[in-house]
Amino acid sequence: MRPQAVKAIIDGLKGAGVDFVALMPDSEFAPVQKALAKIRGIKTIQVTNECIGVSLCAGAWLGGKVPALLIPTAGLLVASWPLGSVCMAFGIPIIVIIPFRGDIGDGHWVMRTYQYTTKPALEMLQIPYSVVNEVKQVRPALKAARKSASGWLYPVALLMSGEVIW
Repeated sequence: MRPQAVKAIIDGLKGAGVDFVALMPDSEFAPVQKALAKIRGIKTIQVTNECIGVSLCAGAWLGGKVPALLIPTAGLLVASWPLGSVCMAFGIPIIVIIPFRGDIGDGHWVMRTYQYTTKPALEMLQIPYSVVNEVKQVRPALKAARKSASGWLYPVALLMSGEVIW
């Protein structure tokens, strides 16, 4: 991940008012995760399971925080139960940030399957999403995701792809 993409994500989270991030360690977001650990004003917690991350974000929202969840592509499937049963049922807005592995431009053969599972999983969960392909789109996408999630009291996802993660 390029330094300008890391900076855009950090600045975008700050600009969107995010002050709590739960994350599942992931190689695609490792530079972002390391940078987040150094940021004052954004509480960052590493989790051992995406379900725990969703639960922590829900608790953070109920405690007055603005949460985001950074998870690997496969983690969406793991997080689907608490996203559906907790967040959607009780109006918990979480910005879910996912590296979109398997998108055009991903050269790793084993990731191709996510091209066919990621968007359909979000659609099945009725979670609105945007694909962010360019670094210049990151900040406005995070701001828009925050506005929609908070206004709708519903999770919103951003799939990071293209020059943002490669």
